[in-house]
Amino acid sequence: MKKAGYLQSGSAILAVAASMAAGAAMAQDASPQQNDNGIAEIIVTAQKRAQKLNDVGITIVAATNEQLQSAGVTEVSQLTKVAPGFSVGNTYAGYQVFSLRGINFNATQFSAPPAVSTYVDEAILPYSAMTGGLLLDVDHVEVLKGPQGTLFGQNATGGSINIVAAKPTGTPKAGFDLEVNHFGQVIGSGFVSGPLSDTLRARLAASTTQFGAWQKGYYLNNRKNGDQNKGAARLLLDWTPTDRLTVSVNLNANYDHGEQQQAQFGRFSPQQPTYLPGLATYPVPTDNRDADISDGIDTHARNRLYQGVLRMDYEIADTLTLTSLTNYLDFDSNVGRDGDGTALGVINYRTRGKDKTFAQEVRLSGDAFESNLKYILGVNYQKDKIVDGLDNIFPGYSAIPPGTFFTVDNDIRARSLGFFGNLEYQFTPELSITGGARYTETKQSIDGCFTGNAQAAGLLGFISDLFRSGAGLPSGAGAFVPGGCLSINDAFPNVANPNGPGLIPDYLPVAADYTQKEHNVSWRGGVNYKATPDTLIYGLVSRGYKAGLFPNMIALFAAQINPVKQEQLTSYEIGAKLGLFDRAVQLNVSAFYYDYRDKQFFTYRPQPVVGSNAFLLNVPKSKVKGFDIDLTVAPVPGLTLRGAVTYVDTKVGSFQTFDFLGNALDATGTEFNYSSPWSGSFDGQYSFAIGESRSLYLGGGGSFASRTFSNLGETEASRIPGYVIFDARVGVESDNGWRVGLFARNLTNKYYFTAVFPSGDTDGRFSGMPRTFGATASFRW
Repeated sequence: MKKAGYLQSGSAILAVAASMAAGAAMAQDASPQQNDNGIAEIIVTAQKRAQKLNDVGITIVAATNEQLQSAGVTEVSQLTKVAPGFSVGNTYAGYQVFSLRGINFNATQFSAPPAVSTYVDEAILPYSAMTGGLLLDVDHVEVLKGPQGTLFGQNATGGSINIVAAKPTGTPKAGFDLEVNHFGQVIGSGFVSGPLSDTLRARLAASTTQFGAWQKGYYLNNRKNGDQNKGAARLLLDWTPTDRLTVSVNLNANYDHGEQQQAQFGRFSPQQPTYLPGLATYPVPTDNRDADISDGIDTHARNRLYQGVLRMDYEIADTLTLTSLTNYLDFDSNVGRDGDGTALGVINYRTRGKDKTFAQEVRLSGDAFESNLKYILGVNYQKDKIVDGLDNIFPGYSAIPPGTFFTVDNDIRARSLGFFGNLEYQFTPELSITGGARYTETKQSIDGCFTGNAQAAGLLGFISDLFRSGAGLPSGAGAFVPGGCLSINDAFPNVANPNGPGLIPDYLPVAADYTQKEHNVSWRGGVNYKATPDTLIYGLVSRGYKAGLFPNMIALFAAQINPVKQEQLTSYEIGAKLGLFDRAVQLNVSAFYYDYRDKQFFTYRPQPVVGSNAFLLNVPKSKVKGFDIDLTVAPVPGLTLRGAVTYVDTKVGSFQTFDFLGNALDATGTEFNYSSPWSGSFDGQYSFAIGESRSLYLGGGGSFASRTFSNLGETEASRIPGYVIFDARVGVESDNGWRVGLFARNLTNKYYFTAVFPSGDTDGRFSGMPRTFGATASFRW
């Protein structure tokens, strides 16, 4: 009844939208001439075919390259500026947590499949750590909200981000963009494009980001951090040897050797009564820039990615196309971090990740029945070979002997095979229905163990003897040796291998060697009604899945290696897209309800003797409801106003959990982590002529998010306060292809942070960017 009631309230929004559409239709009939200053229509590929945004019955935020540049968006993590409902947090290890409408996965490992998938020209980047360098020379970005499992596969329960690269041109073109800011950061990018022959077109783009240290020590040192050394390149080739065959090659490469942002000290929260002197009185930062870093920590990343994509489209007939999409990725990452946010050296981390992914998709698409039926049928295969590593160094953590070193390296394999189809049938020019399904089989495996130095082996041997003594067993401390497996076999109920040797509690070292197989059927069905060519009212029901996985963590006990199973999200959504008054107004509204089962979650559980340990668990039942409103207005020539807001109400079902210190938490009825109830963005720009071929532009914008929490249970320690950010820009642009301007971002120098997390004897947090002034220049030929 609550679901029905909520959708009924959401339908009130659509009733208003329908009446506006009808009024707009009469206005358009009375004045059929097109307004030259109307809002341009964006062509999207959300259903793996080119369509107008207003023809797709899915909630989509589409941002052009010009919009991204105006907002200062150069990385996927910064899409929060243009896509309300999308947010990015950080785990203690530094891995990013992408969230859409409150749906996310907060695991602290490289190999964690995301809840928000990322693609470049339909080719997947399966892990969030791979998304650096993607916003190079893009045409536009599409943020699809809600489960996208039917066409884009699993690991998209929250939604999907599709980057559409700018394509090779039929005539020679070139361009260059430059940005500098007052921290000394320089961002330069450029492209050349054009035909190499009658059948071959090419586009080469490259970018670099250098300098710009913006963090600074504030208490025990004056060390600066944040100097960048990043680069990216992309080569696109489009070859059309015949009228029916098109071959496209997309080669991407990027690296990041810059200093990574370090967490700030948040508060003192010791695991044990004894602690490092000076930590209890360490001052809390008061500015975005403040960040004390222990001596000897190298904050430079050693990240690089190579990607090659081969796409072939062959028109078997005028109404039937065969598409093959081959994707290969090779990624390597190595990053060091100060884990406590102080200069005292309490705990430090180093994350290491390698992955080689091969993915192949083959599909048939076309239309029938005088183009009233459009269909896609296909098969998709993906295989990931991962080495996931984490080092924990404990110079002064109260719960661990000083000098202890833990490390884990696991070989993780993930494989999926899917069969999918999607149909759309046009009953009348106004009414169509759509439906689709995907069957997916998955297999995940883990092979490896957690090891350490002599102090680590001695500690685990001591803990083992306590358990063995309690069970009447002789000492087994000699089994724990430096460099050997150290996880204690505590007879966990391994769902992946229920009859395996792990069911015998001998409390001796055990390696991880397990496999999990699952399968699922994702599906969707929807109705689209086109009141006018520029308006759409739709309803959509869809179900998506996120694959299960094995934890990669410092597992003191074998129980911590137990896998989580796949999660399931069923979405009920209604919406409208209204192009009004000769497209001088574009209004998009939607209301949604999610039935969420087995939400995957990183949390803590108390263990005998050792206190709290990390676990991955499934939350049995949860729900989400909310709405999106997106409005763009071009009331007079030269003026464009945009505003968008997302509201989400997330609620955990019955679930008991614990915080990092082992305190019990009843999370029942509380909000999800990283799920601000309100978030939004706003922007406006006015441009007017100041000469025969030049114009002056004045613009401003920003984003906001209400308070949220980094953990379940809504504890004060995990609270992330809300914020509002304001930006401004001014400049001159010419019809001859050049543009220069000035900008100020976070104009009020708002002190805010995007993540909070426990780490040893402290809580850390990642701050937002401080006030930044700079200049831009662009040239096009």
